[in-house]
Amino acid sequence: MELKVAFLDCRGHGDCVVITFEEKGKPACIVVDGGEFTSSAEALSDYLESQNVKTINLMVGTHIDQDHINGLKIFVQDQVKKRDRQESYIEVNEFWGSMPSEEFVTNISPTSESDIFKSSDSLSWQQYVIQSVGQNDDLIEALQELAATIRYPAYDSIPQMPFEDIKIELLGPDTQIPADKIISKALGLPSILDVNDPIKTLEDLENAITSGFEKMAEEAKRNANNQSIVFRLSSAVGDAEAKKWTFLFTGDAEEEAWDEMVNNTEVVPCLKARVLKIPHHGSSQNGITDDGADKVKPEHSVNSVGQKHGLPDKETLKLLQDLGSDILCMQRNQSSSHNSACYDVPATVCPAKGKSKDIYFTVNTDTGKSSITPKNRECKHSW
Repeated sequence: MELKVAFLDCRGHGDCVVITFEEKGKPACIVVDGGEFTSSAEALSDYLESQNVKTINLMVGTHIDQDHINGLKIFVQDQVKKRDRQESYIEVNEFWGSMPSEEFVTNISPTSESDIFKSSDSLSWQQYVIQSVGQNDDLIEALQELAATIRYPAYDSIPQMPFEDIKIELLGPDTQIPADKIISKALGLPSILDVNDPIKTLEDLENAITSGFEKMAEEAKRNANNQSIVFRLSSAVGDAEAKKWTFLFTGDAEEEAWDEMVNNTEVVPCLKARVLKIPHHGSSQNGITDDGADKVKPEHSVNSVGQKHGLPDKETLKLLQDLGSDILCMQRNQSSSHNSACYDVPATVCPAKGKSKDIYFTVNTDTGKSSITPKNRECKHSW
């Protein structure tokens, strides 16, 4: 069979991967994340149509960040509308994602690419996290309308795997918590009260909450990232060389999640992968750790990055390059608001400069032959 792993240009910012193969001789499809905007949902829809996908056997929303699940939400809601109009639509059999809030919040997140979404760089962390929780709830509600089986997988509660011809090894998170608890976990008063500046009056308390809320919300964002579903995928059938093509999907896993995985003696052997989806768009502050990268030792590292947040960071690119990994980027981040490490890299050594492109890995599991498209996409700059 042909195993094709497509890292899609989200037409904006975020992650979206489509994996197509055969399961017992029938077409099968896995979708991992869906980017941030309506344009991201359209990119996913267009690619699935080009591959003649009628059913998504497994959809994975790695965590609640809107640049991973809002595109999925819009895509699934569109399929519900098509079904209700009795038009052709794409079914979703099973979904893996983050637990929704204990009480669904249905009126928080925008339903379209509004001005506040377009300028999300200016959003405070608390707005960002609250919106993400709402989008995750809306996504799960739409999936329920499509009658998808919904699971919240974690290493302490690994679900039955839906495929036999494709091997999926679930590596994280260690456990699942409801999405609203991600916020409340970071919003306890003790976390913002300075013992060196005791609270004496109600005004002191209000000032402490105001000044500390952004810090607490950043902690909530970190908690959300560390809830990322991490898994390794490979072919379970065919040529021995084909089975060596292992793909590690990481969401936005941060230091806490990586420490959990590298210190788990059962998980750590499964981190080794030929292809790494670089976590958190190449951030060095809250992405892959040195120990994590050393355990993965990827031959190829794919970075899904848009024109936001000044990513990737030089430290991450150097870390992976020093391990001997080729770095392939969806596009070059040339945003002038936060210069990325690649901002001043000469065009002659940056194949990603210019129009963003999908990146495809294609493996013939019968022969072990493989290809990467487009060719010569790897970064040629020495970090």
